[in-house]
Amino acid sequence: MEQRSPMNAQMVSAALALLPAGARTAEVQALNAEPEKGREVDADEQPAPLRPQSWKRSWRIEACVPRLARLHARTRLSMMSWSGNRNAAVRITTELVRNAVEHVGIGIVELTLSVDEADVLFIDVTDPRPGDDGLDDDLAGGDGTGLGLARRLGGEVSWFPVESGNGKTVRVRMQPSETGSTSLAVEAS
Repeated sequence: MEQRSPMNAQMVSAALALLPAGARTAEVQALNAEPEKGREVDADEQPAPLRPQSWKRSWRIEACVPRLARLHARTRLSMMSWSGNRNAAVRITTELVRNAVEHVGIGIVELTLSVDEADVLFIDVTDPRPGDDGLDDDLAGGDGTGLGLARRLGGEVSWFPVESGNGKTVRVRMQPSETGSTSLAVEAS
């Protein structure tokens, strides 16, 4: 039987306490890399992060969802050991989800955080609103919060229709830090 450390149990309890009714979460791949069995590990040695990793979560669109997305993104990016600017990634995630909540109305918003083999982060926010309603114009010149902010914080923004044809996914691609620093200051949301 697998035993959880007290820290993991607290994180799981805290995450479950934040689940609103109707919320769904999915672990797409394991998030913790284990040291090789039978090999001694120095106390200072950190195991290499497992790559690729992906995490997905969806919520009914409600006013509290951007805050929940921010909390989950901060936790997941730490668990994934992403080496880029986590503060910027969390801020971008919050703004993209906030855009969906403000502009969509009724429906489900889905957040996916993925880190590929090269440690590139993909933030995907999927909602039921079609993307052909001025989103290309917003991508080209939007400098407000949301898409413009994502670009200013170092993200490459794109969008694509969902396979079912009912909605779109806005994607922000973020490069890892060259030095591994995650401490660049970003204003709080």
